[in-house]
Amino acid sequence: MKRFLAVAFSILILCCLLLLNMGMVQASEPGYEVSEAYDTMAVTLDGNWAHGEWEDGWIEYMDASAADERFVYKASSALEYAPEILIDSADTTNDTGDIWQICIGVPVDTGGVPQSGQNKIEIVGHKTLTVYEGNGTGWQAIATSSVTWANNMTISDVPFNYTHWCVEMIIDKTSIGTAAWNGAPPIGLRVAFYDETEDLWVAWPPQSDPDIPGGWGLITGGASNIPESLSFGVVVVTSSVAVAVSFYCLRKRPKTQSYNFGKTGK
Repeated sequence: MKRFLAVAFSILILCCLLLLNMGMVQASEPGYEVSEAYDTMAVTLDGNWAHGEWEDGWIEYMDASAADERFVYKASSALEYAPEILIDSADTTNDTGDIWQICIGVPVDTGGVPQSGQNKIEIVGHKTLTVYEGNGTGWQAIATSSVTWANNMTISDVPFNYTHWCVEMIIDKTSIGTAAWNGAPPIGLRVAFYDETEDLWVAWPPQSDPDIPGGWGLITGGASNIPESLSFGVVVVTSSVAVAVSFYCLRKRPKTQSYNFGKTGK
């Protein structure tokens, strides 16, 4: 009986740890995740999606009804896994109030207030870049050269052959702001753009707010970079199964009765 209670308690503790870890990692908008694909194609920052440039990234559609409103995310293996992002917009007008916006950073479980280590990157009017960092109460503009970018009203080679806006961006996460988030996923992410002519924001996740990090999406680990949550979960589940199997194999077997049958004569 004591052995049974000890094994059952161990399994219970392991399962609780797994659930706790999952809850911490998933402090973001459920269902909105991109996998950190490592690039195999070089990016030329010219505001155009050329063939052999972004097809190796994670493609996410921002509007279910518009295939030409999307973004691509991948990490540069040559630049310490710097995030590389392309946003493809259906916008065909050149407005001074148009905005490209990226919110990115850690921690991912801060709820409703931007924190140090989280950044908002905005390009207004297709000309002016401003980078912000969370300070515990909101966003504060910072001076940094960690974001390189280019946008263009272009006919992208892949795959829409009409003139529209596209932006390409590389973010040096080792030096952006005062609290660089130079770590492995999970990393919070929100991607959005604003079309002044239509007076319309398009965002991923759709109902997300740049000022509420708890509602952003999530960058998870890629094939060659398994996130801590997955590896921890696998260990816990595997350990639980091992304990259960061990208990089954080592449990005390019931005694069997032994019967002796004498020889019978004629």
